[in-house]
Amino acid sequence: MPFVALYPEVGRLDATQPGLGVDLEWSRVYKVSPRVALTCPECAWGVHAKHSPSRVRFFCHDSGRPPECSLANESWEHHMLKLEMAGAIRAAGWFAELEVAATAAVKDVGEVGR
Repeated sequence: MPFVALYPEVGRLDATQPGLGVDLEWSRVYKVSPRVALTCPECAWGVHAKHSPSRVRFFCHDSGRPPECSLANESWEHHMLKLEMAGAIRAAGWFAELEVAATAAVKDVGEVGR
């Protein structure tokens, strides 16, 4: 259950951000026909926009996804912890980006200090 997806025409979408982080409304990717060609940033498999019964927005892998995708293999609790942490960081005025590889995140933090 990733919170992010790749949209070919726009780039990286973040379901936890207003405007999906790119000034694009949720209604442009959720239950639209024809379906938007979204992919998982981890495994490049197709995903589609969904929301949980409690209205948490996320992207769900299409059927037949690769079993080794780390984003699909995380527990609901793990996803909710990431969501809570990102929300707290953002509320404190800091920048938080979900589903970023550790090497990329360390590089970005190092560049911020320069």
